[in-house]
Amino acid sequence: MRRSSRVHLQIPVTISGTWPDGRPFNEETYLLVISKFGARLKTLLPLQPGMQVEVKPRVGSESALFRVVWAGEAGTPRAGEVGMEYVQVTNFLGINFPD
Repeated sequence: MRRSSRVHLQIPVTISGTWPDGRPFNEETYLLVISKFGARLKTLLPLQPGMQVEVKPRVGSESALFRVVWAGEAGTPRAGEVGMEYVQVTNFLGINFPD
């Protein structure tokens, strides 16, 4: 059983962070799903579990920090998608989640 409901959406966001070697990355993409505890997004970047990613909607000023928990493998239906959990739970999109 899931900890919270999930909301399927398509919100344009900018993601940013730092590769393990210290180089910064930045990509304009979109969220696919959001919940009280995490999110799933589409990306062209080879993000790996454990990496931290800042997510900021392209409209608005708030952002949130997430930790990658899984990355879809090439050749699967989830290729190019990553699942993330909040580093610190916040409602940076202002969504009222169903119970």
